[in-house]
Amino acid sequence: MRYNTITVMAALLGKSLSTPLKRAQITGITPDAATFAQSSFDYVIVGGGTAGLVLAARLTENSAVNVGVIEAGETRFDEADVNTPAYLGQGLFNPLFDWSYESVPQATLNGRSVGLSHGKMIGGSSALNFMVWQRGSQGDYDNWSQLGIDGGWDWAGLLPYFEKTESVTPGPLDTPYNFTESAGVGSGEGESGPLPISYNNFYSTIEGPYAQSLLSLGVPKNADPDNGDTTGFFNGAASVDAQSGNRTHSGRNYLLPNAGRSNLAVLVGAQATRIQFSQTASGGNASATGVQFTASGTNYTVLAGKEVILSAGSLHTPQLLELSGIGDETRLSALGIPIIVANSDVGENLQDHQTLYSEFLLADPDIPTINTLFSNASFAATQEEQYLTNHTGFFTYTPSAVSFLPLQQLWTDDELHTALAQLQTEIAQANISTFISNQFQLQIDGIKQGLVAQMELLFLAGVLGETSTDQENFVDIANMASRPFSRGTIHINTTNPLASPQIDTAYLQFSFDKQVLLKGAQLIRNLSQTAPLSSFISSPLSPSADVSTDDDFENFITENVSTEWHYVGTASLGPLGEGGVVDSNLIVYGTSNLRVVDASIMPMQIGAHIQATVYAIAEKAADIIKAAQ
Repeated sequence: MRYNTITVMAALLGKSLSTPLKRAQITGITPDAATFAQSSFDYVIVGGGTAGLVLAARLTENSAVNVGVIEAGETRFDEADVNTPAYLGQGLFNPLFDWSYESVPQATLNGRSVGLSHGKMIGGSSALNFMVWQRGSQGDYDNWSQLGIDGGWDWAGLLPYFEKTESVTPGPLDTPYNFTESAGVGSGEGESGPLPISYNNFYSTIEGPYAQSLLSLGVPKNADPDNGDTTGFFNGAASVDAQSGNRTHSGRNYLLPNAGRSNLAVLVGAQATRIQFSQTASGGNASATGVQFTASGTNYTVLAGKEVILSAGSLHTPQLLELSGIGDETRLSALGIPIIVANSDVGENLQDHQTLYSEFLLADPDIPTINTLFSNASFAATQEEQYLTNHTGFFTYTPSAVSFLPLQQLWTDDELHTALAQLQTEIAQANISTFISNQFQLQIDGIKQGLVAQMELLFLAGVLGETSTDQENFVDIANMASRPFSRGTIHINTTNPLASPQIDTAYLQFSFDKQVLLKGAQLIRNLSQTAPLSSFISSPLSPSADVSTDDDFENFITENVSTEWHYVGTASLGPLGEGGVVDSNLIVYGTSNLRVVDASIMPMQIGAHIQATVYAIAEKAADIIKAAQ
């Protein structure tokens, strides 16, 4: 830490000074909460995750600006479960890395709760996720502008920021997927961003047969999914550095290169508990003056000279807003929380990709899978040597066989017509806002047009999060409802800021979402019985071969549907009074200087893994904030 030398000399000499004294100023990554709280910052960012560290890096490019970041987790730069791509899933629900939440019991899931991971470390969920790197389709983002959202929150407005984030190393041409050109060579790929992006250099021998069977069922190849159309099968990119073979994330690639800046401090091991506001005149906007936080059992307040920015993620941002007096007036008044801004849309509109895993036993125990790294010592030693020496091999593996399908590939026209008719009946009977009703109409229009993907299939050469010394080999094929109609909520039910928020995912709120998952699971079963993949599959394990009828599959879905960890929408962009919590500059309505920059501002779910979009949102937000300075 650095102290003002004039202050020290004055104390030693017993003299007073007629000019104001500067406060202590801390820099770098630090656990020193007391000095952090006494430091002077123009911007205080809550959350050192995907978006927060992008903002910290970009805002401190201006040496006249001081930025402080508050992060509840710790640095995990040396953890193999974070850095090693093939260990994906090993960090889930580990309290060192993960908030490890659960939803409230779900009536639609027979009272079952759903485990919800959320990154708790420097880098946040970008250091915990599966590293799948992709943009959504153009229609995903253009839909946002159809909800009355201006300011370039559409495909054209976000595309430069996708490119600004990434530095893409094109993939190898020689892959089992038999594309005619290498992945990552399109005209819109970023070449000089802070975040290295690459493609697998190792493919399990099971992935070629999987791809061939998928294509034989009519799924088209897509050589350039970054061009605004993600439909079809493609060789997926990953947030992995081709030079080191390690995961890339906002902590490693945005923070570390800039951690030595004299105008940046990142406090670890501290949880924000409330935003502090100044008194405002009647009818005026509230002004955020600082953030209250707790560290090692002690409470502190750090002041913000210009802005407070919430980058705590879709699960924590609405919680902090409500704890701070921004939310539904009835809910907050019942808890005795003084109302700063009354807005009943805070914590509403939660959307997540609903996910189902199908597990299969392979006929050949020697096919390399993630489990082979744990069960076959000689194979693991060879791969470890390759990883450490050349930064290649199975330890750099990520799921790369990615496909997105319109529902016309799953349903006949009559089946789809019947399913949509039932959906519209259920929507008419539901108590939904105009904002969500408008979203539903955009979703239904997209389904009918058949131009955007509604279902994702993702192949994993292994079983998610499970490792064993057993010689038997397994693979997972996941199907996800990419644009579900279910809308959940996140709210507080206590003034204790350290309590978990009440998360209601509302999975399968509409029967249509269950039908999409049903069709996906049946497609995967059919795929496993289609040559050449069928000759590699010994038997289905989960769901078992006994699960065969529609009713069987529906019961399996109810018992097993889970999250893809893509929570969005709980502090949404949108018009005030019509679903919006933030305006097009990401300022919280009713405040003058409180912004939200994370996935919670996304008004509608996209047909893609969301991390690249969160990076783009943060890059765009940084430019918005700089323009306002």
